Amino acid sequence: MKKTTLLTLLFLCAFISTSMAQTGEITVTGKIDGIKKGRLYLLTHTSAEMTDTLGHCDFKRGKFTLKAAADEPVVGQLVVDGFSGGFAFFAEPGTTYRAFLSNDDDYYIKGGRLNDSYTSHIKVDDSLRMVIAGLQGRYDAARSAKKFRSASLVNDTLIREQERLRKYTKDYLDCNDNLIASYTIFSNIVMRDAGLEETKAMYASLGGGAKDSQYGRMIKERIDQLAKTEGGAKAPDFTLVDTKGNPVTMSSIKGKIKIIDFWASWCGPCRLNNPALKALYEEYHAKGLEIIGVSLDNNKAAWEKAIEKDGLSWINVSSLKGWNCETVRLYNVKGIPALFVLDEYNNIIASGLRGEQLKNFLKENLK
Repeated sequence: MKKTTLLTLLFLCAFISTSMAQTGEITVTGKIDGIKKGRLYLLTHTSAEMTDTLGHCDFKRGKFTLKAAADEPVVGQLVVDGFSGGFAFFAEPGTTYRAFLSNDDDYYIKGGRLNDSYTSHIKVDDSLRMVIAGLQGRYDAARSAKKFRSASLVNDTLIREQERLRKYTKDYLDCNDNLIASYTIFSNIVMRDAGLEETKAMYASLGGGAKDSQYGRMIKERIDQLAKTEGGAKAPDFTLVDTKGNPVTMSSIKGKIKIIDFWASWCGPCRLNNPALKALYEEYHAKGLEIIGVSLDNNKAAWEKAIEKDGLSWINVSSLKGWNCETVRLYNVKGIPALFVLDEYNNIIASGLRGEQLKNFLKENLK
């Protein structure tokens, strides 16, 4: 367990509150390997960006009993104060759990209908995936050796095993119209960085119980957030200050086409993209192009130095709060550079355009 601050722990938490639900006690007893004393927290998400502290306890000689409260089943995470990492499990009100927390693979959290069911499911899932990985290796080796008949036979088996895994997963989720299904689908959405339509389709596959659970609500929250920045939506308005401290409101900026460019002085890909963006600005500014650079810097000197060095003559604003900037949340920015194209009425008409795509778009729309 690596030393760090609690605020940088599990879920990349933006904030950890200390409020506690008052219904349904959750008890976790166990042992922490390699740490004699400290404080243990039980955290859970209340939204994609917020977490709640359900309970905590101090422990000595590595032994602990943590009591917490929740009013519904949640995906909880046991986290040792001052150490990175954590241990996730399905925590149900009115349930007692036994735990052994370790950096090695022998750690466990046992107890609860949902948690024990999911643990058993993961064991079967892992075994099926190991079979598929082995078959994939055999197929690739046969192809490399130009043994195409053998490769074809292995591929037939590989396809059957992949279908077996898909059916097993579907059958399991169909039998769990609850937090298990919503958590599984949410994890898949995040892993794939699914867009609005794909997220909607995956959400629609859930039953009513899953939709009404903790992660079902978080998927719906993601859909609502993505809808705000999808093509055709009205761009969320914002006011940030420029390098001189003057407030700039996005909707007050005039332009036939406006680009909102999320970047930072410390972002290599952003800085590499600046020369191309600068060339487009010089070519199309007189025809109605305006750019608003929203920096995720928290160091004003570094921000100003990057603007000067890269010759960014357009509007540059920042909250100097880095990823904690409210505008970043409004636009659901998960990585930079991130670019949104607006029309003169502040409707989002495109996003994510770069290079030739952006050049061709401007050429077509700013004649």
